[in-house]
Amino acid sequence: MNWSDQTRNRVAELEAQLAAKEEELQEERERYRELRHRIRNDLQGLTALLAAQAKTATDPDSCGRCILRLRSAVELHNALDDDGSASISMADYLRALSDTRRKAFEDRIRVDTFVEQDIYLDYRSAQCVGLVYVEAATNALKHAFPGGGAGRIEVRLRRLGDELELSVADDGVGFDPGSALRGDGIELMKGLARQLGGELRFERLSRGTKARLLFAAARD
Repeated sequence: MNWSDQTRNRVAELEAQLAAKEEELQEERERYRELRHRIRNDLQGLTALLAAQAKTATDPDSCGRCILRLRSAVELHNALDDDGSASISMADYLRALSDTRRKAFEDRIRVDTFVEQDIYLDYRSAQCVGLVYVEAATNALKHAFPGGGAGRIEVRLRRLGDELELSVADDGVGFDPGSALRGDGIELMKGLARQLGGELRFERLSRGTKARLLFAAARD
């Protein structure tokens, strides 16, 4: 066997090994997709179970918050790419959360969402931001529009220099976080802000209240 034959044989061996590795990688991707599908189904099942229990619960507000938190987890899994990338498009994720909120508000509350297209976060950071949004929007529904009144919630995620700002503002009667009840999620929101190394602020507007989450932008 001459040198050229040896080279061709070696190339053929390497090509066969590469094909085998690509096949293994494809199998891993399929297992990953299947796992994501199962997790999403489990979360949706838990959400449905909580929704059924909330109808007879003595504290339906707490059940409602748990349901919204689970739904945010479902949308976060939906935002993951099929290739296994852990980078989350915040534009897609927050808009999906807003669609879920609109259904919960039964169309009496208008939700406008504005997110810069080039903002991507890792899974854990995106989860924290999504939960802050859920809690802030839930508080707006509970406190800003008493008696089932109509109104508007505006959600923004934008860059401010080296920081990102998530703001959730309503045009309702206003909400004083200093007088919030234990179940209103304020401490949870503050804890999530600390996990991001950021800061949570509340502002009284001429009409309504704005929750602002500020944190470092270098998380994509």
